[in-house]
Amino acid sequence: MKIGYAQNTITPSLDKPVYLAGFGNNRRATAVHDDLYARALAIQTEQITLVLVALDLIGFFRPDVYEVIEKVNRPDAQIVIASTHTHHGPDTMGLWGPDQKTRGVDEEYMRGVKQKIADVILASLSTLEPTSVKWASVRVPGLIKNARTPEIMDDELTLLQFTTADGRPLTTMMNYPCHPEVLWDMNPNITSDYVHYLREEAEKRTGAPCIFFAGALGGMMTPDVKDHSFEEAEFMGKKLAGEGVKALRAVDSDPLSVNSQTADGERQTMDGNAVGGQWSAVSITKKVISAKLTNILYKLAFRRKLLPDVRDKNGCIATEVNLIKIGGLWLAAVPGELLPKLGLQLKAWMKEAGAQVAGVIGLANDELGYILPLEDFKYPWNPFKPGKHYEETNSIGKDITPKVMGALRELIR
Repeated sequence: MKIGYAQNTITPSLDKPVYLAGFGNNRRATAVHDDLYARALAIQTEQITLVLVALDLIGFFRPDVYEVIEKVNRPDAQIVIASTHTHHGPDTMGLWGPDQKTRGVDEEYMRGVKQKIADVILASLSTLEPTSVKWASVRVPGLIKNARTPEIMDDELTLLQFTTADGRPLTTMMNYPCHPEVLWDMNPNITSDYVHYLREEAEKRTGAPCIFFAGALGGMMTPDVKDHSFEEAEFMGKKLAGEGVKALRAVDSDPLSVNSQTADGERQTMDGNAVGGQWSAVSITKKVISAKLTNILYKLAFRRKLLPDVRDKNGCIATEVNLIKIGGLWLAAVPGELLPKLGLQLKAWMKEAGAQVAGVIGLANDELGYILPLEDFKYPWNPFKPGKHYEETNSIGKDITPKVMGALRELIR
């Protein structure tokens, strides 16, 4: 196995208005607290070339993803592009302009971002070097809450690390199910929120770059903080990074908890609990799905030309799910913000099918909003005053849930 890594800043210039996405309209950025990034991790075996890309953006629609893939022009490479879902970056979707009737996307910025993402993917593919891999997971309680259904909680940090033959870290991946919104709607600074501090701390502790992916962060899964400050974001990010690095180091120090990779790459199984491990099989399988859009607010956004209308003649939107396997770590990549009940179900299915550690990558190769359990989906009679059913007004509709879960169930089996 070989890996390559590259990153580039995608922070917008403040020479013209930048409308921050994720809360209300007319949130104009006044400063840059920390840079936003496109980060790419390329993984290559004799059978496959896979590139996982993380963007510090609110979301990236599927047509934009495939425009980038076309620019890359590497038919041999399987590419997944996911957004961290920061609520303090530029509007890349269209809903957060100066008012509710004006699109907030800077098309010139978008053109530049797409080229930068393509460039960073190609750069990651040009820096491939031999590696070993290990994975782990650890619960990190006390940092987040489920604001919609408090009794359903997923606080698992999913981890992957690539190392040299002598154990020196090359790249670390962290995956956690929480909105990057420690800072709140009054924040005028561009920032990747707690993700910035997580990556910075992980890189300080390992001496290697860190790439972060959002998990099943619907619900919504939000930071449980006393105040919406950079100090709280720093505490959360550093706590997650510290627990993650400690869990990865435990894979090396506890032989009863791992599967180890021999020098020739053969899997060697040891007894013990499966909290982490090492071997090198990599695969990705994709299933294209189509789901009907019924949300009247999205239909209104289409009429106002805030969002690109990609419905077919039947009112359906084509999207995709992916199942990624890297050794004993399995990742379900979903095209939106999965609620934690569904995320936990996917993890259970993957573990039943043979995964040692399982995770969910949200907002992967698309962003279709919230994906809710059918039994919990109740569209409010007045979507402008949704009350406890806000998530339904930011979902394409009920049809997306069985399509996503059914397709992934087939791939996992």
